[in-house]
Amino acid sequence: MRLLQLHYFIEVAETENVSQTAKKLHISQPALSRSIRELEQELGVEFFSRNKHSLELNPQGKSFQHNIQKALEMIDSAVIDARRLNELKAQSITLRIQRTSPLIPEIIHHIKKLVPEVDIQLAQHGLGSDWLDRYDFEFSTHPIKGNENILLLAEEILVATSINSELSSFDTIKLEQLKEQKIIMTSPTPLREIIEDHFKKSKILIKPEFVTSDLSTLFGLISENIGIGFIPEMSWNTTVKSRIHLAHLGPNTLKRKLYLSYLPSLEERKYHDSVKNAILKYFETLTTKI
Repeated sequence: MRLLQLHYFIEVAETENVSQTAKKLHISQPALSRSIRELEQELGVEFFSRNKHSLELNPQGKSFQHNIQKALEMIDSAVIDARRLNELKAQSITLRIQRTSPLIPEIIHHIKKLVPEVDIQLAQHGLGSDWLDRYDFEFSTHPIKGNENILLLAEEILVATSINSELSSFDTIKLEQLKEQKIIMTSPTPLREIIEDHFKKSKILIKPEFVTSDLSTLFGLISENIGIGFIPEMSWNTTVKSRIHLAHLGPNTLKRKLYLSYLPSLEERKYHDSVKNAILKYFETLTTKI
């Protein structure tokens, strides 16, 4: 049974006149008559009493008209609701992140400032809500295959020590100088993997003295000279305490990259381009501060 046939039936049932209804619907009279006949044949029920000059709903037709009218009203209501929800979704942009970062609140604030009509949602990589089709942009430390990837920044990873540490007088601290130091690190993250891989290349195994996912705790322990840590110069430096000394890691500097990644198919989504440009402008501002 076709939905269009039901709409035709309702129109004919109201006028009880095929010719008049055909003109109203802008279709030919034979096509409309054929559609009604096919509906009756499919259901095995005749809805009209017919003679050469008139068409009249019979009892079966009146009952069918009443029920179908209510059903079509429900369908129309469902269509309106679906369009409304789709419009609301179009105003929602989801950002997916690998791990928490001090930059996330600032990025969201910047987006809301430039694109205030957008509702920002967050999805964290690895959690139950992490569905591929539920995010618009992802912040990643590596290009994601199949996505468009825009390099946001390439930042140096600095050695963080207390101002009371014996290492605080150095502008560059070599790997060899860190062998005997107590090291404070985050729980496993892409950043930690980059740091550990860098040390492995020099055949140095990092054994953290203390592990924390809270940056305030990390900075606090470093400032109290409990150990040394590693801090990205831009993405974490906004929260570094004054009692911490930052130095380059030598002999080779250590860097990490941050990308904005998204599926090419999402470029046509409403607000996609506006939010992307807002994010890019934020990182342009961030890099000029350093």
